[in-house]
Amino acid sequence: MLSWDDVLQGASDIHDGHNLVYHEFAHQLDNESGAAKGAPRLPKPSMYIAWAHVLTEEYQSLVDAVLNNRSSLLDGYGATNPAEFFAVATEFFFEKPIELKLVHPHLYKQLTLFYRRDPAYIFENTRKKKSC
Repeated sequence: MLSWDDVLQGASDIHDGHNLVYHEFAHQLDNESGAAKGAPRLPKPSMYIAWAHVLTEEYQSLVDAVLNNRSSLLDGYGATNPAEFFAVATEFFFEKPIELKLVHPHLYKQLTLFYRRDPAYIFENTRKKKSC
C-alpha cells in the first residue's frame, strides 16, 4: 500500500533515482515467482543463469560498498537483501538509466531484457530531439 504523498514525492523529480511506485512495483513482480528473492519470473527459463550471476555480483558489490563506506550510484538500501536490491535497481533503471548503463552495464542489460525496455535509449533520443 502506498500513501499518495509518497507517490507524489516519487514523481516530483523523475531523475533522482527514487520512486516508491517503481520500487513497490518491482516487489510485486518479484513476488510473482513465489517469493521475493530478487529473481522475478523471467520471460525465458534460460535467462536465470545470467540473471543470477549478474544480480548476485552487483548485489555483493553494493553490500561491500556499504560495509566499507564507499559511495555507489545505487542507493545503499539495496544492500539490505536481494529483493531490495532488485527494487532499488528498478528505480534507477527507470529514473537514471543513462547513469546505470554507464556504471553498471551488465545490470542494465539484465533489466532491459526483463522489462523489455531501454529507457537510456529513450532518454538519449529525447535529449537529441530537444537540442535540434
